Amino acid sequence: MENSHSQSTITETIIWRGISIEVIHVTNYFEGMDHIEIHTESKTSVSITETGYKSHFFPTGGLGEFETAADYVRAWLDHEAKSKVWKAREFASRQLSLF
Repeated sequence: MENSHSQSTITETIIWRGISIEVIHVTNYFEGMDHIEIHTESKTSVSITETGYKSHFFPTGGLGEFETAADYVRAWLDHEAKSKVWKAREFASRQLSLF
């Protein structure tokens, strides 16, 4: 059976709170699904991943109001940065840097 869907890959780099983040968006990763891969510089923890890496699948066309995957990821980072868990991690990392 012939594969009727075509993939495209867009790689963008964003800076979020001083951290360089590579966003790789593959459309039609498999039939009807897109894939976003997120890598932070030096595996730095950010609000959506403690390890600096995140893999996320979603329905093709599922970026909603966002023009690009980079815009989507930036909004996702900002949203998760409001969580109590992230605020506590961020506070703890600032406290450790004082000593």
